[in-house]
Amino acid sequence: FIRNRRELLSHGAVALRSVALDIANAALAALDPYPAARKVISLQERALKVGGRLYRLDEDTRVFVIGAGKATFPIAKALDETLGSRIHRGLVICKRGQEGALQHIDLAWASHPIPDVSSLEAATLTKKLLADVRGGDIVFSCFTGGSSALFVAPHESITLDEKAHTNRALLACGAAIQEINAVRKHISSVKGGRLVRDLPAGTRLINLTVSDVVGDPLDCITDPSVP
Repeated sequence: FIRNRRELLSHGAVALRSVALDIANAALAALDPYPAARKVISLQERALKVGGRLYRLDEDTRVFVIGAGKATFPIAKALDETLGSRIHRGLVICKRGQEGALQHIDLAWASHPIPDVSSLEAATLTKKLLADVRGGDIVFSCFTGGSSALFVAPHESITLDEKAHTNRALLACGAAIQEINAVRKHISSVKGGRLVRDLPAGTRLINLTVSDVVGDPLDCITDPSVP
């Protein structure tokens, strides 16, 4: 995880520095969403197991993957590798500059921490993808921290520029993340669970996320799919 290890060990108390870097790497490995997701997802002959729950997979069951956030790619990678061609359609939005490729899920990149037109396009494409969902299908929602900027669809009375200006003001005002998200939610057409509220009856929605907020308030982590 620490890519400049050699440089950091080129001077000073090398032995102590090496131990400190080993500790940091071990902590980051324990927090890595990719192995965590691989651990809780498994594909059986006619069922999908997520955690302790089984979801039946009939021949006509289609699997969709959506999401946005700074930790979304490793979760999507775990789904991509585990489910493979069982994924019917997928789209996840990553922070511009993140690297990686997926075989069965499309990738898009957007701006963080201030949203831009690519953030709006990402939300629009995701809504179009969800319009294809039928009752009985499975939708994996992989929103993680950072999605408030990477995935935006302002309320119809608000422009994208106004949304970006609001984000700047919120980030600079010293408010807690819960307070910031309360404002973001009320000027959005997708946050607060609005993205998924029109899914057809019988859709099985599975949220996969990791927390970057103390206290784990779900609407601060996976806001578009949780009210």
